[in-house]
Amino acid sequence: MKVNQSSVTAENNALLRTHEAMRPESERICHDPLAFYFIPDHIFSSVDRNNQIKMAITDWENYFPGVCNSILARTRFIDDCLEEAINDGIQQLVILGAGYDTRAFRVMALKESVGVFELDHPITQKRKLSKIQRHMDQHASNIQYIPIDFSKEDLPDKLFACGYSDQLKTLFIWEGVTYYLPASAVDRTLDFINRLSPPRSSIIFDYFPPAVADGTTPLAEAQALRDGLKRIGEEILFGIEPDQIIAFMKARGFTVIRNLTSTEYRRAYFRGTNKSRNVSDMFIFVQAMVS
Repeated sequence: MKVNQSSVTAENNALLRTHEAMRPESERICHDPLAFYFIPDHIFSSVDRNNQIKMAITDWENYFPGVCNSILARTRFIDDCLEEAINDGIQQLVILGAGYDTRAFRVMALKESVGVFELDHPITQKRKLSKIQRHMDQHASNIQYIPIDFSKEDLPDKLFACGYSDQLKTLFIWEGVTYYLPASAVDRTLDFINRLSPPRSSIIFDYFPPAVADGTTPLAEAQALRDGLKRIGEEILFGIEPDQIIAFMKARGFTVIRNLTSTEYRRAYFRGTNKSRNVSDMFIFVQAMVS
């Protein structure tokens, strides 16, 4: 992310979820009606807002075929896993690199017994809080907003200072983040979760194959996305081979529960009227438990 600039990808992802919420209920892959408040300001204030949203998504689908639908499937997968985790008795939710995540507001069960911690870069989080204060019920969630520069500040120190407990069963959401980090930062985060959360705590994240990071991928949409992200200062740095994820996570103290490739989430989420919607093979989703 460029210095002194909130995350462009976080705004774009909010725009994508807003577009999906505009669809008929029977056609939605996921549903986030609150994402609307976090779309780019020039579109939010436009008198032609809905048309601009539709045009932006059409352009993205032309430039990066399948990417939009994979991002929507990622949101749906995490929402489904979160619901399971709540039913399984999690007591804390930690959202790493939260961007414009709205789950603390739109998942009602979180308000009853789950402490929520959102960590993100101070500039992006400042924009998010200004939108919440202007448009949403600030008291609708038991949430701690924790500004952090992950490249310079210590994650455990920040969390513990805000009331995080290493004795409570916790779900960590790491959505759309790993590929922007160096391998050492990925390892530090996984080490913290493994050491400082109790057994049966879990993590959900998505990742790319290494060929996306090094530019050798044969996927045209991956090349286009890689180049586009680099231009806005959000460069792809990290990847994991899908057939190595079980060993990768085991070496770091986790048991993989699910590893969804595009074939699997296409089968799970793109049925009926959505059967013809394209997805990208570059996105893979994983859920893993602290062993």
